Amino acid sequence: MENEETTPDLNQTPEVAEEAREPKQLSKRTLAIIAAVLVVVVGTGVALKLTVFKPAVVAHVGKDVVTVKDVTNSVNEILAERKGVDTTGMQIATGADLTLEEVNFHVIAYLLADTAKANSVTVSDTEVATRKASIISQLGSAADLPKALVAANIASEDLNLYIRSLLYDEKLATLLEQKGTSQSDAGAKLQADVAQEGTDIGVKINPKYGNWDPTQAVVTAPTAKTK
Repeated sequence: MENEETTPDLNQTPEVAEEAREPKQLSKRTLAIIAAVLVVVVGTGVALKLTVFKPAVVAHVGKDVVTVKDVTNSVNEILAERKGVDTTGMQIATGADLTLEEVNFHVIAYLLADTAKANSVTVSDTEVATRKASIISQLGSAADLPKALVAANIASEDLNLYIRSLLYDEKLATLLEQKGTSQSDAGAKLQADVAQEGTDIGVKINPKYGNWDPTQAVVTAPTAKTK
């Protein structure tokens, strides 16, 4: 796998790294559009070997399926959009790291939606459009959006889903606070709830793409192959 700075680093099936990489966790407070929080986790992948995956499937999240097409479309668009932006000074993911981020994005998006449904929390298309307009306004103009998306490793075609996930995140956190969880503890409690939802509905990751850590609700890097 080559680095994106020289040639496109991931346009096909991702390779398994010789050493486990440190993934970016997509959970509470990490769905902010510009900033990301880096969390180091170690996954075990226990029981996933019992699942037989079709070649086109990256993950099963309950009844939902994350496909290779979902992930590669996101990665390819991110790489294409970087070509039109000066990425100097940006901490952008490349190679297997970028693949892992996009796997996490699609898996967590489903899990947040399922957690929201279980708590009767909804997000309308109007709310998504309103937040998108607010983000553009905060950036300055629509012309500033591409650079912000590149900096955040978000494909433009995924922006609406990203915003919807963000709104689910915020509403679920607010619900927890209304039920007595302190604002400072809401993030950790929501992460635990999302992890529990994953356990309840079942999350299974194709080991070629990573391992599911059920305690942290995150997909970790694929287990390195031994020679």
